[in-house]
Amino acid sequence: MPDPRREPTRVGPLQFAPADAPERWRLTTTRAEAEACEATWGEWVRFAQRVLRLDALSRDLEERGDAWDRGFAAGQTAASDEDDQSRPENPYR
Repeated sequence: MPDPRREPTRVGPLQFAPADAPERWRLTTTRAEAEACEATWGEWVRFAQRVLRLDALSRDLEERGDAWDRGFAAGQTAASDEDDQSRPENPYR
């Protein structure tokens, strides 16, 4: 019975396949013929963790920018409606 841990793994256009060395894996893409990268499985896992952290940081910064934009717009609306006493409070201040 073949070892299922040595079977290729596909993620979208990317594919991880066993390399010639038993402890290394090769990353290839199905879209273009490019030079394949090889690393151990642990190195690929650490790389994926860094990608996820960078994605979370990017999303956090984007959310902060969106919150600032909403707060600024609410402040602009409040300034234009100074005579209106029923205006909602700006939740971002």
